[in-house]
Amino acid sequence: MNNSSFNKAMRILKYEGPVVLGKKGGKFLKSKLVKSSKPTELYEYLSNPLFHITEEDKSKSRKVSASKIDNRITSALWFVPYFDHITFGGIYTIFRFMEAFAKNGVHTTIVMYDYKYLDAKKSKQKIISHFPGLASADLLVFDHQTENIDDLPAADMAFATIWMSAYLLLRYNQTRRKYYFIQDYEPLFYEAGSMYALAESTYRFGFTGIVNTPGLLWAINQRHGLEGVSFIPAVDKHNFYSSERTKKNRVRIFFYARPNNPRNAFELGILIIKDLLAKYKGQIEIVTAGAQWDEAQYGLKGLITNHGLIGSLKEVGDLYRTCDIGYVYMLSKHPSYQPFEFMACGMATVTNYNEDNLWLFKDGQNCLLAEPSPTAMAEKIGQLIEDENLRIKLASTGHKNVNFDWDTQTKEIWNYISRS
Repeated sequence: MNNSSFNKAMRILKYEGPVVLGKKGGKFLKSKLVKSSKPTELYEYLSNPLFHITEEDKSKSRKVSASKIDNRITSALWFVPYFDHITFGGIYTIFRFMEAFAKNGVHTTIVMYDYKYLDAKKSKQKIISHFPGLASADLLVFDHQTENIDDLPAADMAFATIWMSAYLLLRYNQTRRKYYFIQDYEPLFYEAGSMYALAESTYRFGFTGIVNTPGLLWAINQRHGLEGVSFIPAVDKHNFYSSERTKKNRVRIFFYARPNNPRNAFELGILIIKDLLAKYKGQIEIVTAGAQWDEAQYGLKGLITNHGLIGSLKEVGDLYRTCDIGYVYMLSKHPSYQPFEFMACGMATVTNYNEDNLWLFKDGQNCLLAEPSPTAMAEKIGQLIEDENLRIKLASTGHKNVNFDWDTQTKEIWNYISRS
């Protein structure tokens, strides 16, 4: 497989104190690649030497990362995938932590490893425009097929940020500590098969996890024995906050609609819309956002307002504050950022039962939980349409329950790292 096609395949379309587990305490691959009409495309992708690891690779990595850092941590190297939009939840969170560590005197090296044609200067400008604390960071474009990973600069600690990058971190041994910045159970982005197996394998590489939510850390620890620390994703209060709602004739309902992300159950969400329109037409207004799609293909043209992919977080927050109810599916082991933002903006929230997210979601207290059946979800949303007092109660409690801030979360993780 040539480097150009590999880079194309590897691109990313999106992408309370800490809970500690362990001895120290307690648009991914494009769908057309995975479901290709060309039978050999996935075979060619997986033939890349990047994924061909040995027991010796694992042994060397564990030996390196078992060493102690006696002095203060002064440098970090991050393997970061290509991104189109820096404000998307996962990639934005990565850079938040990067900047927070930089403010503690850590020199940052960002290694963009999956698109050799990247314009490093423009990418650096984009990063600095959102994270000025990274102005002194080094950004390297690394072609792992033609360049030697041993030539990358040494760093006190190094981070993988998505499962593909864990294969690079495994071979990067110019460091004394290796961390895996995990933001979802990524094997579930694929059907059980080759991609699933390679993604799942990375949790056994021996890295220390820095994990987005205690539920996700618990799930990975119980299944794979990965040790680490968790944080709770905070809400950007500049964009996501509650305001007094004006009295409206119709209840406004928001659905997070992403047809190309199976974990968000787009098809079930559309069936809910049809159910609600049949029962409450004239009483409700439905708006969607998250991705571009054609309402006409689902018989919804003229019946809903679809905002597609919204350009800025400010616009997202402004939209949420016009809505009374928000519903979202999340079928992997992370609750998604949307419920946090719904609650912060004063929306009553409905989502599917997911045992890994019960640390946050309390049915009847700060949200309503339903079985994933569209009828069951529509029934719960219907309760909120009909009962304004329940809607107000859940919105109020939900707003109180997401009172987390990024400064606290990043500080807790830095304290964990610096004291380890």
